[in-house]
Amino acid sequence: MNLVNSERYIVGEGYGWRPAPYPTYYEDWATTVKLKPGDQLEFRFQKPEDLLEIGKYNYYACNSNIPSRQYKDSPAIAFMLVPGDYYFKSSNNTNCINGQKLYVNVAAPIEDDSDDKI
Repeated sequence: MNLVNSERYIVGEGYGWRPAPYPTYYEDWATTVKLKPGDQLEFRFQKPEDLLEIGKYNYYACNSNIPSRQYKDSPAIAFMLVPGDYYFKSSNNTNCINGQKLYVNVAAPIEDDSDDKI
């Protein structure tokens, strides 16, 4: 994996990670980035906000019962090390229901086998 070309994306740009101004705000933001393995998401927030990395079911249910990771300090950096789906939400379930949640997909790298051809 080539981490030299990795990029860091600030979630929500200048708005940051806080209660969404409208329900699809973070969903809309996610459509503007194309993540690859090695990229990072930076979540900027102020207490009492925090961030949970969760599974797919908990994302859609806005459930905080079983986070795979909790970030309490800002900025929180989430490393997208492998291809796949990543789900994040506020630990405040009401904020999640109102749109403070984020789903992103990290695409598998495209293999360049041009060096193998002679």
